[in-house]
Amino acid sequence: MNKIKLNLLLLFCSCWLFVLSGCDNEEYGMYEVDRIVGSWKLVEVYNDNGDGHGQWSPAENAYSYTFNEDGTFSSTRFSQCNTGNYSIQNDEIYLDFDCNNNNRTIGIGSTSSTIVEEVDYEGINVIFIPTYPACHQGCRLKFEPIN
Repeated sequence: MNKIKLNLLLLFCSCWLFVLSGCDNEEYGMYEVDRIVGSWKLVEVYNDNGDGHGQWSPAENAYSYTFNEDGTFSSTRFSQCNTGNYSIQNDEIYLDFDCNNNNRTIGIGSTSSTIVEEVDYEGINVIFIPTYPACHQGCRLKFEPIN
């Protein structure tokens, strides 16, 4: 009889941990999406030539993103692709641009119209850390909210 009680207790605890972990992941995902919704303008770019002494400098070719609650976005980054869908998974944002050209490339060393950026936050700003080949030496993109 004690063995049955022990098995039931273990089953109950396992189910309870599964439920709790599921809630945490769902809330975390919603928090990240809620945090990115709105309009953002690129204000600074961080570059490091590999010696560990990088620095922030004003963005020369500033562009913007507007992220909507329904998973769509618009952007002024590329002339041929200015809308698309996004998702956030494991601290990365997936930007799938709706390109009008036939080969669906956007010209940043990527072979598709999807860009993956790591996402970080600094105060009210959002930091994108590119994962594509055009940015391999410690670059970061700082966006501030547009009011």
